[in-house]
Amino acid sequence: MPKARKKLGRAKVFKQIFTSPLYILLTIVALIAYYWLFKFLIVSSNDGFFFITVPIYLIYALIISASLLLSTSIYAVSKSIKAKYAAAEGGALSILTSSVGGLIVGCSCYAPILSSMLYAIGFGTIQVSSAISFLGVYQAWFVVVIVAANLIFIYYQLGRITRIGDAHTRR
Repeated sequence: MPKARKKLGRAKVFKQIFTSPLYILLTIVALIAYYWLFKFLIVSSNDGFFFITVPIYLIYALIISASLLLSTSIYAVSKSIKAKYAAAEGGALSILTSSVGGLIVGCSCYAPILSSMLYAIGFGTIQVSSAISFLGVYQAWFVVVIVAANLIFIYYQLGRITRIGDAHTRR
């Protein structure tokens, strides 16, 4: 009679990932890289000044959640090499969310990018200026939404990893 395998829960998978020295190092490297990405985006758009318009704890929450998502995604990819699953989309999402967050938290660096996109899809001058001012007023809430999206996707990735663990390994 085959031995029954114990199914790992999301919390155990999270603990398994972040007790590994390799993934702790990877997370620290991702933290540093995302911080420098933020700093580069903000400084380059504000003429050399590091000026932000949202609370600093939101920036740190975004950086931490993006680096945790990247590490979790890399772990999922390494697990999927042994199984018949493909699970690599979280790494790209963490880079995208941290980049968008970096554009939003800067003083006004999102304005030229957003206005160009809105003009291209047919918005008029008043609609574009309204959208930019709306983003400026509620930018802290947009960062909260991005952090929440990262956390939701981490939860989703942990669920995928538990399903990968249940899949048959390649021989």
